Amino acid sequence: MTDDALFVSEPHVDLRTVRVPTMVVTITGFLDAGHAQHQIDEHLVNTLPHHRLGHFDMDRLIDYRGQRPAMVFDVDHVCDYEAPAMEVHHVVDESGRPFMLLSGNEPDLRWERLIAEIRHLVDQAEIEKVIILGSIPMPVPHTRPVGLSRHASRPDLIPGNEPQFGRMGLSASFPLVLEQRLGEHGIDVIGLTAHVPHYLAQSDYPDAAITLLNGFSQVTGHTVPVSDLAVRASLTRAQIGAELEQSAEASELVHTLEQQYDRFQEQRATQGLASAPEDIPTGDD
Repeated sequence: MTDDALFVSEPHVDLRTVRVPTMVVTITGFLDAGHAQHQIDEHLVNTLPHHRLGHFDMDRLIDYRGQRPAMVFDVDHVCDYEAPAMEVHHVVDESGRPFMLLSGNEPDLRWERLIAEIRHLVDQAEIEKVIILGSIPMPVPHTRPVGLSRHASRPDLIPGNEPQFGRMGLSASFPLVLEQRLGEHGIDVIGLTAHVPHYLAQSDYPDAAITLLNGFSQVTGHTVPVSDLAVRASLTRAQIGAELEQSAEASELVHTLEQQYDRFQEQRATQGLASAPEDIPTGDD
């Protein structure tokens, strides 16, 4: 790396000696539905051995006025400034296999320059596969299994994939651009995107984090415990159920989503990729 590099390694780390088979990316795009990426980051560093390899210079990557960080005013002083961060950790799974975790806030600036430095990290560590985890709000009920969209730099990386979407235009996010650029460089990239009920998009939804981690394990062979998340997911489902009992309108919405979800799955089973059911409630609804 040059003196003006965006990535700064820890003083005790010699990146030339780091070799891992996999990098998992949880950089938040403009969405982190159900706070799935945040929960995964927190879960991995709280349950598995790890150490920080370095961080990116966010002062050169963030438009602070466009993405204002949170802070607190407490009576007569300001405190708890949540500075944006993007960090790289070396993590060891339950079976003793290491992987690299790239997590943090989506950058506003210098996307291509940042991608070039991430690509350098991938090449230097001889990483064989990059997994990008994300989540989006969808008109689905929490009473059904969390859906998972799979996409990849090569179709053979996701054998047996059953797409749930056709061709569509969408606004770019840094994780998706990273996926494309790494693929163009010949690096194997798999994207996993969890479908979070839109009425829970702004709340912690541990079931989405579990689905993403299980998907990560399936495509890489890494073993990651999810028992702590499973306990939280059970408590969350119980809380949602209790709240629904107090609102006939919300219960009716979930019932409608269940019917539409079941009809859509039946259509997919009999007709293949189909358009989404009509009259799906919007997020505002």
